[in-house]
Amino acid sequence: MQRHRGFTLIELLVVIAIIGLLVGLLLPTVQAARESGRRSRCQNNMRQIGQALANHESVKKDYPPMCDMVSQASGMGQSPAISSFVMLLPFLEQDDVYAQAARGTGSPPVPFMPRSTDLAPMWTRRLTVFICPSDAAASENYSGRLGPSSYAASKGDSWQQNSLSQTAPYAGSRSVYSGQRQGCRGMFCINVDMRPQDISDGLSNTVAYAERRIYRGEPARVPDAMWGNGNSWSDPNACKTPAVLASKVVAGSFVGSGAIPVGWPSRTNYSSWSSGLAFYHGVVTAVPPNGPSCDLNGSPWWNLGLYTASSYHIGGINIAMGDGSVRWTADTIDCGDQSRPADPATFGMGARSPFGVWGALGSRAGGETARPD
Repeated sequence: MQRHRGFTLIELLVVIAIIGLLVGLLLPTVQAARESGRRSRCQNNMRQIGQALANHESVKKDYPPMCDMVSQASGMGQSPAISSFVMLLPFLEQDDVYAQAARGTGSPPVPFMPRSTDLAPMWTRRLTVFICPSDAAASENYSGRLGPSSYAASKGDSWQQNSLSQTAPYAGSRSVYSGQRQGCRGMFCINVDMRPQDISDGLSNTVAYAERRIYRGEPARVPDAMWGNGNSWSDPNACKTPAVLASKVVAGSFVGSGAIPVGWPSRTNYSSWSSGLAFYHGVVTAVPPNGPSCDLNGSPWWNLGLYTASSYHIGGINIAMGDGSVRWTADTIDCGDQSRPADPATFGMGARSPFGVWGALGSRAGGETARPD
């Protein structure tokens, strides 16, 4: 009977090396397949959000504001500022969360109050529809903090905030400020319920929501960076210059481009689905996707800044258009003249965007019909 000899040490090492090589060749394919699945689920989240936006308009005949802000109540020390996502909750099968928000918290109960000092259970809920599976923060524990979000509302191609006028003191109800529609370059702004006729460039040509990665306390990095409050600029456009980028990277002052790492509120310094303040819930289409971002040094800095769309996908981001469709947008999309300040005072509220196709997609009434593909 023939006997089989065993492997020699050299032969065994060769077999191990071949197996290692095969694993090394297959690993990128496996990782790519996993990311493809995550990206698909991320797009599905955005489709649900886009459909909820369309359903809101069908029922309410308008779109919710990016930020629904009311005045500061006497002795309360804070101002409710709910996001557009809060108003979409009933259309995302989250009726129970919306009902809790409407009932309010505190004594006496204050409805719609998602702030760091009000960490009621409904505001700390981790709602998967607002979290992209590709986001590095998707699996983190956010217990005791406002529920995070990987998506944000488009302010258009301007870092400015529309003007507000107070119409009544806060008395436990919303809509005590009126927002100026003509001050909004994008589909969303503060205290303005846009209507389809306000989006004259066409809903299919105007960005409603874009990805914005959740801040995780990452170390300094460029170009995926945001320069935070306390060390910000009188002109947010300044942070885009190469010299500024280089100096701040050396100083370790930049962090990931999720939300600004502000000192207030300390427990919620990342994108949030409940608060409508722009550093939680806004994006500006004046800077390329995954480009640098910074805020304004001065009040109200929480709504003034270049909040840049960003993601953990390779090469781009997902966006939801005003008609609810979801599209892929590459980091290399035409972004026009990046030397121009993102201030409508320099190019007019109804003018074409100076920031190329990406800026035109953010503008709701610039006479453009740009598409990302």
